[in-house]
Amino acid sequence: MGESLEDHLRRTTHNFTKPLPEDQVFALGRDLARELARAHAETPPRFPDLEPARIEMVEAAPRLSGGAAIGQEADDLVSLGALLHGLVTAQAPQVSWRLDGPPPASASTLRRRAVLAGLASPRGDGYATAAAAQAALEGALHPETDAASAWPLFRGTPSRAGAAPGPPDGPATLVPVWQAPLGAVIASPLLAADLVIAGTADGRLLFLDRGTGVRIHEVKVASALESSPALRDRTLVVGTDEGELLAVDIRDGRLLYRTKQGALVRSSPLFLGDRVLVGTVEDKGAGALVAIDVRTGKPVWRRSLGPVFSSPALAGGLVLVGSDDESLYALDPEKGGVVWKSPLSGRVRATPAVLGDVVVVADFKGRVAAIAAKEGRTLWIQELGQPVYSSAALTPAVAVVGCHDGHVYGLDLGTGARLFDATTGGPVISSPLGVGNRFLAASTDGQLYLLDAAGRTIARAVVASEGIQSSPALDATGLVIGSGRGLHALRLGA
Repeated sequence: MGESLEDHLRRTTHNFTKPLPEDQVFALGRDLARELARAHAETPPRFPDLEPARIEMVEAAPRLSGGAAIGQEADDLVSLGALLHGLVTAQAPQVSWRLDGPPPASASTLRRRAVLAGLASPRGDGYATAAAAQAALEGALHPETDAASAWPLFRGTPSRAGAAPGPPDGPATLVPVWQAPLGAVIASPLLAADLVIAGTADGRLLFLDRGTGVRIHEVKVASALESSPALRDRTLVVGTDEGELLAVDIRDGRLLYRTKQGALVRSSPLFLGDRVLVGTVEDKGAGALVAIDVRTGKPVWRRSLGPVFSSPALAGGLVLVGSDDESLYALDPEKGGVVWKSPLSGRVRATPAVLGDVVVVADFKGRVAAIAAKEGRTLWIQELGQPVYSSAALTPAVAVVGCHDGHVYGLDLGTGARLFDATTGGPVISSPLGVGNRFLAASTDGQLYLLDAAGRTIARAVVASEGIQSSPALDATGLVIGSGRGLHALRLGA
């Protein structure tokens, strides 16, 4: 054998006294994962030795030869993760890592930390195949190729319609993928390329690997977080129960700024041009919708509306938001002027959902209203008789909303007539989600329900006995939802 990987590393790290440059670590990891994928694909599969002294370097790349015909792919990936982790940290791999995993690695980006955590996880929640690990390592080398987030804010889009395309026949099953016991998550998560980001009820902002649920970064930011975060490019913004709005760079987890906006921020932020809009709750029954410069965190304008728990939604050139003063407001986003105000019958904490020129919103006395977005004219009203915190999911034909009476109602979007009434085992605070011609609804009974267009339950998954208040986030690979226990990923199956 010519030069071994150990010889190569000894030379490039000055006899292991300095870390290998991070880009070189990930390039080496990619090449080793490629070699593992090739060996595992043979018939029968081959499981080569990953000891650096036994790996030959051929034309400056590792070559894995030999190896037993009996082994476990997962074991090879854990060994690869331990090797890479040790190179990043200049720390010799420890036997204990196979039981407890290595300590967190301070790689330069959260994506790279996610890859290392996914590889080195000893709990069976890492990458399923060497090919998957190779793809992740390749992606970590080229962050400029990151895909845009499929679910970057509460309800998925600035219109807050809470709907996503689905297969022609719709999903038919709910398959658990992973769960992360992190403590209560009331806010809704967002999905950012290969990350899941969510706030916890005890005030932590958590970053998890999208595919595995492995926790890769945590920031303690407040006493509690019930505001669902929003993301654009690398900037994440979220409100806190201490009345602050803070911004974080999701590439490296760095705090960009935090600004005091009121006594409480439960509203989910909305990016709009060079601004972020969010609702605030202030002392003595006051509140506002505020616009903040996204780069600096400095205020641009503030419009007093009463306490605003609702999240702002975009309808054409207007911003819509509900208030505890029992009204839905439409504002000019440039200066915050009120364009129209539509009274309801109770506090409006649900977020308005917009489809075309139709806005659907509900209040704490059980009134669901459809309003023309341009002029604020009421199109129809449906009385459900119980408080509604849940925001509606809109498809071209149906508005679906959860209610505190434990029911999920399907209403005709054109008339407000009741089309279906699905029963769950507890109040529905979570906001439903439309997926093609199906609907997902979560209940405080801890179950996630998959409903067809007629409101029939065609599948259900017991997510957490502690109950669900969080709303689901969805991308092409499945959904993630919070519960009283933590975060849960599921796959929608045919």
